[in-house]
Amino acid sequence: MGRDEILSKIAKSARAYVILGFILGIGGLVVSILMIIMGTKAANLVFLFIMLGLCVLGVVILIFNIPVMLDPMKSGFIKKNPDILAQADELYQNLIYRDKTLMFSSRIIANATDIRQMAYTDEVFLIYVYIHKTNGVTDQKTLKLETARGTIALMIMFKKDDEINSLIGQIVQQCRYARVGYNDDGMKYLAQMRQLWKQDQERKHMRLN
Repeated sequence: MGRDEILSKIAKSARAYVILGFILGIGGLVVSILMIIMGTKAANLVFLFIMLGLCVLGVVILIFNIPVMLDPMKSGFIKKNPDILAQADELYQNLIYRDKTLMFSSRIIANATDIRQMAYTDEVFLIYVYIHKTNGVTDQKTLKLETARGTIALMIMFKKDDEINSLIGQIVQQCRYARVGYNDDGMKYLAQMRQLWKQDQERKHMRLN
């Protein structure tokens, strides 16, 4: 089932952060204690504070991720989108397309490499290519799908222009409210649609209560 894959990904991600937290926390604490025992000169105070900061950061990472590792239902992904588990089940039960980048059913669209990035097709409002460069060299290229609840980022670093255009065409066919292009009109449309979606959700919540 789709929900099992999402919960598994959430638990694995939290586990990785827990390991990182232990490394930062214990490493920072041990180095700090050694520096204090050996006597820290004024010139090394900055390094000591850095180590203590890493220790604190490690503890914070552990505090936020141990509960999620033990119970993936406490994840921010699920709190942000309470429908995500039902969406995942529906996606896998009615899957009509899947490649290395994208997967969708008639009502759900998702990042094929990370289905935690998922949305109803009717909640995708804006599509555009995002390119990041360092020293003039492109080091990140993603196709961003701005949705009612957030962003789906599809990696297209090594895709040719015709492949990207074909991918966009597939998405537009499935997402009837989606516009293409990062510009002023597109951003205004996105803000307007998100506001309308929010108002619709509030009305639904009021009817249920």
